[in-house]
Amino acid sequence: MKGSYYIVVEGPIGVGKTTLVKRLAQRLPARTVYEVFEENPFLAKFYNDRQRYAFQTEMFFLLSRFRQQEAFAQADLFSPWTISDYLWEKSRLFARETLSPEEFGLFDHVFQILCRTVPTPDVVVYLHAPLDVLMSRIATRGRPYEADMDRGYLANLCDVYEGYFATYADTPLVVVDTTDMNFATNDGAVDTILQVLQGHPSSHVVLPRRAHDGLLV
Repeated sequence: MKGSYYIVVEGPIGVGKTTLVKRLAQRLPARTVYEVFEENPFLAKFYNDRQRYAFQTEMFFLLSRFRQQEAFAQADLFSPWTISDYLWEKSRLFARETLSPEEFGLFDHVFQILCRTVPTPDVVVYLHAPLDVLMSRIATRGRPYEADMDRGYLANLCDVYEGYFATYADTPLVVVDTTDMNFATNDGAVDTILQVLQGHPSSHVVLPRRAHDGLLV
């Protein structure tokens, strides 16, 4: 990881992580690490029957993310910037909410072994938005496996993220309210976040909703 500034963008489903990563990568330019949902053969089944397919779904994601992170850590990095649309700890956050205590115990044992070689980001960008906004965005993007997204499940995930980042201290954290931000079309929002990241923040930064106008107020 030497010589490359590693940025992770994280937040609940539908908040705009991947779109922001793509826009930031175009501007820097940067190497990117994207989570690949479509490769998980259990995901659609999980959304229809979470209890039955939770363990298979979470273990597949854990091992898939580990393979990505392992390759990422071993690669020769020519770009001074690298951006990912997920945080390694995400696997554990989701598993704690979806697995039984016995299943989570096994999952966490594997997680703790694998995490020893996972790179640590230099900064994390945490995106958040109200539940209604997230549900609307999920419906609009039309992914088949999200067609039956459970509102209660998503609300719980939002609470999990809020709780996790409320005490997060592993790296500098940039907190962004994306309620009024469409990263696909709003250059001002992307430019504002980019301005913060290029300054290599050394502490937590909270951007207000007016950041989508390109204003740091």
